[in-house]
Amino acid sequence: MPAIRKRIRPGANQQVRDATMNCPHQIGIRNNFFVLALCWSCIMLLLMALDMYDTSHGILAMARLEARTAIGKDIVYRQWNAGSGGVYATRSATTPPNPYLDVRDRDLTTPSGRRLTLVNPAYMTRQVHELERRQPGGLLSHITSLRPIRPANAPDPWERQALERFEQGESEVCGLAELQGRPYLRLMLPLRVEQSCLKCHGRQGYGLGDLRGGISASVPMDKWNALKRQHLLRSFFLFLAAWSAGLLGLGIDFHRLSVQIKKNQAVAGELRNIKLTLDRINDCVFMLDPENLRPLYVNRAVMEKSGYPMEQLLQMPLSDLFPDQGAGYFEEILDLLVNGERDVLQFECSMRSRDGEVHPVDVQLQYIELDDGGTGHIVAVLRDISRRKKIEEERKEMERQLLQAHKLEAVGQLAAGIAHEINTPIQYVGSNIDFLDESFRNVDRLMAHCLRLREAAAQGRVPADMLQTMTEILEELDWEYLADEIPEAIAQSREGISRVSSIVRAMKEFSHPAGREKQPVDLNRLIETTITVARNEWKYVARVETDLAPDLPPVPCLADEMGQVLLNLLVNAAHAVGEKIAAGKEAGPGRITFTTRLAGNMVEIRIADSGTGIAPEIRDRIFDPFFTTKEVGRGTGQGLAISLDVVANKHGGSLTVESVPGEGSTFIIRLPI
Repeated sequence: MPAIRKRIRPGANQQVRDATMNCPHQIGIRNNFFVLALCWSCIMLLLMALDMYDTSHGILAMARLEARTAIGKDIVYRQWNAGSGGVYATRSATTPPNPYLDVRDRDLTTPSGRRLTLVNPAYMTRQVHELERRQPGGLLSHITSLRPIRPANAPDPWERQALERFEQGESEVCGLAELQGRPYLRLMLPLRVEQSCLKCHGRQGYGLGDLRGGISASVPMDKWNALKRQHLLRSFFLFLAAWSAGLLGLGIDFHRLSVQIKKNQAVAGELRNIKLTLDRINDCVFMLDPENLRPLYVNRAVMEKSGYPMEQLLQMPLSDLFPDQGAGYFEEILDLLVNGERDVLQFECSMRSRDGEVHPVDVQLQYIELDDGGTGHIVAVLRDISRRKKIEEERKEMERQLLQAHKLEAVGQLAAGIAHEINTPIQYVGSNIDFLDESFRNVDRLMAHCLRLREAAAQGRVPADMLQTMTEILEELDWEYLADEIPEAIAQSREGISRVSSIVRAMKEFSHPAGREKQPVDLNRLIETTITVARNEWKYVARVETDLAPDLPPVPCLADEMGQVLLNLLVNAAHAVGEKIAAGKEAGPGRITFTTRLAGNMVEIRIADSGTGIAPEIRDRIFDPFFTTKEVGRGTGQGLAISLDVVANKHGGSLTVESVPGEGSTFIIRLPI
């Protein structure tokens, strides 16, 4: 197919390009931009409102934690005071005797003259609360009761309401209030009568566990509100920056989209100018955008061949038309054209039509540059090669039949040896059957006499002559000998039958023609089958050893053809070892070794022998057709040539040889996984 090599002339299509610049798509882009900008703004406002809500609740939670901590501290030292039975402090103006504490030993004088007064839990709590009140901006704490002993402990309206809610079962009351002209968070917890409280409050009628009152802490909210304002201000600027960045990003994206649409419309205008010419070409022509590989234009032949209308073809990805190659495949190879590494790319693939029919096509790709320096186009020309493929398939079928005939010919040459391999186990199976038949007749005579003895014993009398006869039969039968030999004969027969079965199975697997498509093949199994089939070729001259990798993965192969390759190499190795023994250069049997290994993404098979080796002057010719070093009638010179064709051309692998004259050769097969 001649290569397409042309340059698109600017100027002729300038009016078409200018006309495509102003189109309704630009109005739609602007409208979409404003809609998305509005949605983005609403999302930012919603997120900012949620952040404000979370911040407010978080500030209140921290203030409540501060109040709860303060109350917890007060309750702890009250419990310490109560558990200690009260503490004594020096009487002073700030700590006078508690007039509401009517107990013995309230006031004491030490031997040194110090005057002490008893400080109970409530008195100590008041003292601490008064110290807190003197701190600027500090906590305001208070103990109160609906029935206070001390009038100053009477509740204010908020505390009274909280105490009433405690009586209804609530365990904590919290709320915002204004105290001394400033905002506070107020928190109150209930106080219940304990055993140590009864000596002072028992006369009020309280019982153990009764609600006696409450203890509250009021946290000034000034510092927390300042922290809240600081966080909200920082969040506002962050949301403002995110909102601005989002609008900027939308603007950039829509600007790029607008520019891209203008470019696509310009390309479409140019395609319309050459449409008439391309529609008259019988080959299928695609014009692709190199940036996204979308079809910009297809000619009429594409529509007729694929069955799709123009509108649908321009929207379809390439992978829908080419089932064997995805879009990623074309991106990789088209980079070679766009970057200038290749002028033209040509390959074969399959194009699938709308009705599911697959057409083999020859594809030629070329990058067409524009004279004005603009973005070029990828032109793909596809030619239907169905007829050529049919001829190739017929040729391949003929080659396959010739290969199968060559294999059967090889099997025929091995037939005598295989018959001998089968005959040997069959002979000793037959001998064992004759032995078992004769043994069974003797045992049958013994069993008949045993049955007569059982009948006599059942009648209560066993004649002496019958026992004597029994002894004579056992001596004549030699039962100890039979007990040893019969199981051994059965085991030998089973082994012989197993050997025959393995040979027949190997012959069946080796001779059976495989399909035309590659299938995953266990190469280790194929090697073992080949060794079994060709046993008579090597068993008199060599020992065959195997070192097969157990983790070898299945390899896509034409099993019958790869089996023929292994057979050719094994027979050649056996002949080389036999020649060395015949020449008197090796006394005992030689060695043939099969080794398989995984080497990266390849599987490697090595067939090594200890034969005569290959002379350096003929090493480059051993794969040539009809070249052979064997005597007339023993080799045709086709084995290695066929093996190289199968490995390299049909499997994409390699077949090489390493040889040292007089020491042996190693043939190395490498196949891709």
